[in-house]
Amino acid sequence: MSTHPLLIFCPYLPLRESIDFGDWTIGPLASFDDRWADARFETQARAFLAKFMSDSGQPITNPSLLVRRDSQVDGSPLTSAELEALNLSLAFAFMDKNPRNTPDAQYGSWAVVTSDNTEVYAWPIDLDGGHVTLTTGVMIRQRSGGYTIADKQLVVRPPLELHMPLGEKSAEADLLDAIYRVVRGAAHSPGANEQADRVRAAIGWFTKAWWNSDRLHMDDRLVFLKTGFEALTGQSKSHLAAAALRTLFESLPNTDADDAERLLWSPAETPKYPRTYNGKTTLLTDLEHWFMAFGDARNTIIHKGITPPLSHLQPGSSYEGHFVFTAELLLRSAIKATLHNLGYPDLWRSSTSRLSRDVYEFLVKRQAESAGVPLTE
Repeated sequence: MSTHPLLIFCPYLPLRESIDFGDWTIGPLASFDDRWADARFETQARAFLAKFMSDSGQPITNPSLLVRRDSQVDGSPLTSAELEALNLSLAFAFMDKNPRNTPDAQYGSWAVVTSDNTEVYAWPIDLDGGHVTLTTGVMIRQRSGGYTIADKQLVVRPPLELHMPLGEKSAEADLLDAIYRVVRGAAHSPGANEQADRVRAAIGWFTKAWWNSDRLHMDDRLVFLKTGFEALTGQSKSHLAAAALRTLFESLPNTDADDAERLLWSPAETPKYPRTYNGKTTLLTDLEHWFMAFGDARNTIIHKGITPPLSHLQPGSSYEGHFVFTAELLLRSAIKATLHNLGYPDLWRSSTSRLSRDVYEFLVKRQAESAGVPLTE
């Protein structure tokens, strides 16, 4: 373990403002100007951050720091469970702001966040000598040393496929907080809560599907996302996973047909697509019908070694379109619906909708109190 203070940051995630979640605050470097615990740490850290380059070859001007809430930037260590929770919560919450890519919509890829942008760096800073060792690779670790932060030739180049999104980004604090707490708990005590374990695994596969690497083709991403659904539902057979998803969405309270805009799934869906298996015919909803086609595409890739057409034709359905982009949005929705069962309700709704609900409930409570009417839970 290094005895150097630890700098925790996301160099490729430009933020509009600070966000508090879990035990942490993430924000632009400038927002921590008055919170450094040690002048030497601040000097070396700022000099080191200036070595990071963007995809255009220019120095990163707006890196984000992660600092424990209500604490100074003091370089305190973090656990492996905390690091995993930071990585998965940031990836999920910021990519949850990405729009859906559809043939009919204007897809602003210039503004889209990928897993490359949200990756968390935890770097020990040598306060005395400023020595730096760059390490890459997993199967075969490669180290490049002999540098100091003061060296002009030290440059930390970005991943080859990095795309810096245009503009400063934000995420919903409530969603960040929920994912962080669920994943940290699951990583710290695996097996203690099966649903939390499943959310942790599903987000891991979701994050893999969103790496920008050109070495990951669309069929790879489809397999990752299908595996994410299997992790979340605990079912590898498509018809069982589809039924589990249907049950999950139907268990959400107070939904209406308009919710399909955020969930894809709609309570207005009715069983209408016949499916015959082992001589028995059942009717599937739009969700189940799409998921069976999605599962067939995955099985063709894995079991036959060929890539089928990856666009699904289902006229009049919100599931029509490219399998990967429909799947990533539906997996987001299913994860947020599962959070409802873990004590974080309504995160699948918009923040505006949740705020309106809270204001309404507050006003109803105040009115009842004024009238002397007791409220029941």
